[in-house]
Amino acid sequence: MRQLISIGKEKGYLLYDEVNELLPADITSSDELDDLFSTFGSAGIEVVDSEKTYREEKLLDRTGEGAEELELDLTPGALDKTNDPVRMYLREMGTVPLLTREGEVEIAKRIERGKLAVIKSISRTPTIARVIMQMGDQLKNDERSIRELVTFVDEELTDEKIDDRKKQVLRQIDAVRKAWAASEKCKEKLEKTPKG
Repeated sequence: MRQLISIGKEKGYLLYDEVNELLPADITSSDELDDLFSTFGSAGIEVVDSEKTYREEKLLDRTGEGAEELELDLTPGALDKTNDPVRMYLREMGTVPLLTREGEVEIAKRIERGKLAVIKSISRTPTIARVIMQMGDQLKNDERSIRELVTFVDEELTDEKIDDRKKQVLRQIDAVRKAWAASEKCKEKLEKTPKG
């Protein structure tokens, strides 16, 4: 690793092939590879595909223009001297940025919004409304337990808390029943309304 850093400081960059050749055999995990590449970055050493790429990047950095003037080299490069797929995979993964904390939070929020949208859509179907009212009847008649219908998060559940939750759920189901009845009345009025 010291040899890589000294070569990199001397040239200002390292080639992926050089890193691959001189990579210590004990570096096998992506975390170790990430640490290695961040060490290069903190030492001011860039890791590039070819010397030509490094010079072109430096030229663009200095001028800020000329992107159109650069020719794209489409000739196939030399094959890696190793055919170890794990090492090649880890090398490629080291170049991919990981999620930040903010990125993870944003994805979690999007997943939660998606779940809520699905639940909202499903809960508005007539079939689900009928099933909910049927469950309410079963709950009233003690054919079903409130524990079958509701997830409790309290660690200390008392009979009082369970009864309170049952009453709350029955009130909500009664609200669904009233909304269903109002919907049926509107549907009947609509059917009786002359068309045209």
